[in-house]
Formats: sequence, C-alpha cells, structure tokens
Amino acid sequence: MGGEPQELSLDAPAGVPLTRPRALPTRARVLALLRPAFAVVGLGVFALLIRDAGTRELWAVLSRAAPWLPLVLVLEGARLMLDALGTWLAYGNRAGEVPLRSMARAQLISTVVSNLAPAGRTAGEALKAALLSPYTSGATAAAAAATSQAASLVASGLISLPCALAAYLLTGPSWMTLALGVHTVLLVLMGAGMRCGMRARRLGGWLKRRVHRLAPHAETFQESARGCALLPARPIVANFLGRGLQVAQYGALAVAVGIDVTAVEAFFAQGLNLVSLAVGALVPGQVGVSEGAFALSAGALHTTTAQALSIALLAHGVQVLFVLVGSLTPLVWKTDSPKRS
Repeated sequence: MGGEPQELSLDAPAGVPLTRPRALPTRARVLALLRPAFAVVGLGVFALLIRDAGTRELWAVLSRAAPWLPLVLVLEGARLMLDALGTWLAYGNRAGEVPLRSMARAQLISTVVSNLAPAGRTAGEALKAALLSPYTSGATAAAAAATSQAASLVASGLISLPCALAAYLLTGPSWMTLALGVHTVLLVLMGAGMRCGMRARRLGGWLKRRVHRLAPHAETFQESARGCALLPARPIVANFLGRGLQVAQYGALAVAVGIDVTAVEAFFAQGLNLVSLAVGALVPGQVGVSEGAFALSAGALHTTTAQALSIALLAHGVQVLFVLVGSLTPLVWKTDSPKRS
C-alpha cells in the first residue's frame, strides 16, 4: 500500500489487482486547475482573519483550550469509526466478508482523500471501495461505497434540521437559518436520489447497452444496491450518530475557547461547519471558509472574534492530525490478503 492509490475497477473480480487510473476527463482537469487557485484565496482569507483577530489574543485563547484537545481527538476518532461502521453496514448481507479491522484501516487512509480531494467524502468512499474490493468484488464494493455516500448525505441532512432550529433561536430568520433549511432538504433529496438511481432497472439496462464492458458488472452492482431498503436504516443511523458526536465535538471546542455553551450553541456551531463544508467544497480542508463563517458568527455565539475563530482553527488542527495519521497508516498497518477457499 506504499504506492499511489489505484482506481476501483468494476471489471476486477475479488482478489485481482486494480487497474491504474485513466487520464482525467475535462471537467476533472478544470477542477484540478481551479483547486489551487481556491486554496490560495482560502489561505489569503485565513491570514487576514488572523491579523484582524490579533495573534496575541488568538494565542491566549488557543493556549487556554489545549487541555480540552484529548477529548476532542477522542470524539473525532469515534466519529471516524462510526463512518467506517456505516460503510461496513452498507455491504448488507456481505458485510461479514469484510473484516472490521480492514474497514477501520481503510477509513483512516481515506481520511486523507476526504479532507484534501475536490470530491471530499465521495472520493474517500471510492478509495475505501478500492482498498476493500479484494474481499468481495469491484462491483459490490462500489455499490457499498455509493450506498454509504447516500446514507451520509441523508444523515447530514437530518442533523441539519436541529442545527437550523438552533440558528433560528440564535439569529432569527437569517441567512444561516435559510442556508441550513435548504441544506436539510437538498441533502436528503440527493441521498434518496442516489439510491433510486443505483436501484433503477432502466438505468442498469441503459448502461449495459451503452457500455458493454460494464454489462457483466452492472447487474452485480444493482443486485447489491437492491439488497437493502431504498433508505437503509443502519448505515444512516451510524452516520447520524457520527454527526451527533461532531455536535459534541464542536460544543467541547466552544467550551475550550471560553464560550458559555448550551446545546443550542453546539448545534449552531455544527451548522456553521456543515455550511462551510458545502460552500467551500473546492477549497482544500475548507481553510479560510470555516474560519470566516465562525468569525462572522461571533455575535450569534455571544463571544469575541478571536474565540469564534479559534473553534475553526482547533477543528482544522484536529483534521491535520488525522490526515497525518491516515498518511502513515499504509506504512505501519499492513493487512493480510483475503483467504480464498
């Protein structure tokens, strides 16, 4: 696993090495070019926010928050493992073929891609599928990855609802309340739409006719997709619980920087995080975007700009640490090849 990540191939049966990635399509190349530009803009905004908040005041707030970091790290680790559980449950009746140990390893490795790649969570699920395809098959792993992504969308939409309520209680009928309300509806519809598309027989038939190479595997993909309900409860619950842990994480970060926090403020902070993820999709790690969102919402949190900004800074610090852990995982954590009868 020390080399470059490989593309998941639906043609590859279980245990067969995966093919190398093909050249990027035009849209992907455009996004690849835009991403560095957005990264520069994000870093510029990041620097301006730190200058305006005052480096001394920020350092004082961050130093005071340091004792809370172990708790925040534990919450983030638990959230990642719930995400891994959601993907494992998405395999349905074939979940037993995928060792939980290998799933946890794949989750840590995919964290790097989820935080840095343009497609975020979608790219992370694709990498998990590639890493786990030897235990089932390319088509089955791809179906589980897509189901997990759909479950994540639905869970994020559902957690946005109490976040929208918290935003209304703190800010009234503001842009933040509206953004979270729209976020709720769009993500649930997107998740349900993905699952409908995966299960649609007409779409499967169209793929078989148009892309003959996929024909033998489209049926396996759709059979796996139809192996659970349209909105699979267990993967959704696992992802929803993970988002719930993230609410607790942001609540702990708010307390750490000195904000008097209730459940309302914790859900509002999570709402800021969710909106930042959506708005800053092209910015690596949402650097500058989440800091700006928290800084602008300092008044709603009844705190200073430095304290609100520190929440985003600490959250990014936790992200960076897990990206480093994920980068080292392939080097220090090896897995055995799946046993074949």
